[in-house]
Amino acid sequence: MLRLQVPYHKVLLHPSELDFDEFDTVLKHFLKASCKYPVIVEIFNAQAQYLLFIREGSIYWITVDRGDGFQNIPMRRFFTELRTLQFPRLVVYYTDLVLYHSLLVYLQKKAAMKADSKVVDLDDLLDEIENSKKSALVAARQPDNLILIRYHEGRPVACHHGQAEKLKPKTDVRELFLVKVYTLSTHCHFDLMVFTDLVISQAEDARPIPEDHEGTISSFYLSQPPTLVVKLKNRPLKTYPFNGKQMTIGRNSQNDIVIDNLSVSRQHAVIRSSKEGFFINDLGSKNGTLVNGQTVKEAKLNSGDNILLGKYIIVFEIAQGESFTIDDLDQTVIIPNFHAKTKKEKKEKFHIDYPVTNESSPKLLRKETDEVYPIEDDCLIIGKEDSCDVRVGGLFSPKRIAEIKRDGTECVIQRVGKTGKIRINGEKVDEKLLEENDLIEIGSEEFVFQR
Repeated sequence: MLRLQVPYHKVLLHPSELDFDEFDTVLKHFLKASCKYPVIVEIFNAQAQYLLFIREGSIYWITVDRGDGFQNIPMRRFFTELRTLQFPRLVVYYTDLVLYHSLLVYLQKKAAMKADSKVVDLDDLLDEIENSKKSALVAARQPDNLILIRYHEGRPVACHHGQAEKLKPKTDVRELFLVKVYTLSTHCHFDLMVFTDLVISQAEDARPIPEDHEGTISSFYLSQPPTLVVKLKNRPLKTYPFNGKQMTIGRNSQNDIVIDNLSVSRQHAVIRSSKEGFFINDLGSKNGTLVNGQTVKEAKLNSGDNILLGKYIIVFEIAQGESFTIDDLDQTVIIPNFHAKTKKEKKEKFHIDYPVTNESSPKLLRKETDEVYPIEDDCLIIGKEDSCDVRVGGLFSPKRIAEIKRDGTECVIQRVGKTGKIRINGEKVDEKLLEENDLIEIGSEEFVFQR
């Protein structure tokens, strides 16, 4: 299965084997770090790729690809499946809010338009977005490449592909996107997708972890959510789990909790979650809303409170030790400023490599001899010829087999000529953007790409 190459700004934790016993400690560390900047956690093996989107101290959304496209999954399901994974690996990325939001749009939303780059003029497509002053996301996807360009009211504001560098003020974002797409489409076309619905959503059971929570992260998400038990004459009728941000109550069939009785208004009340806790609001009902016998317009709910609506009682219950709220994360097209906390934080057991310095050059490591070849110039040539930067043996090896072209921190390997063969992680390729620890096979030689 081909992994989605996640665009990112910095790698906070390079690919490593997932230690289940240490994962809780690592996850707590990055949950705290996400109060400063958005974090994406990737867990993958040969059969599946999970992506955890983390922000402001909580897991916002989880998705998984098992070879047939990404599907969102609840927190409970992820933590249930986690220990069943065979030989999983872990990577943690830092992104900015624009990239974080753009990836969520790409993974969550339905494209307004899909097309093949062979049959669509990409310049005309971008012209249409700019002329109509649209806010949109354009994604260009190959099996092992994802390039994103973000528009805000017709203006290109960001381009992301692989490791994203900080753009200079005068950078032509559109031109950067076009160059990347046209360069990589030489041997393989792109699937183009345009997204105009930029409203994202959090996981159905997303909830921040209380500061006083002493258990594991998995035990928290595997614990039961608050429940609403509807009773009539002290006899339980139905129990509703509180999984979302709010639940409406009323006689109308569109409510989350439907009570078909004339003593209950069509839209009687709503229970909401906020940073301060759970609250109930009366929606102008005819017979009013009572909490523990007191008529209320709005009231904070505690575990065990009795809510009276007409002839019915709803008991609000929170599992012992699991008092939590759902943070009101941004779900709009306008991305807010993201400020770091001002309080000085204590030193953590795990150090986050942020900002990551890039003083050393990307390099190739020859596995058999441990020789290191820094990729310092714009192009590194591999072949049998004496003038090549990296020489490989073999009686029938071409004079030049491959070139690695460097653009900032990105490196693309390309096959030269028609006789040489390149395999990346066991798959034959003509061209590929190199990722950390990619295994490159050229003839009988093996190299590892490292940053």
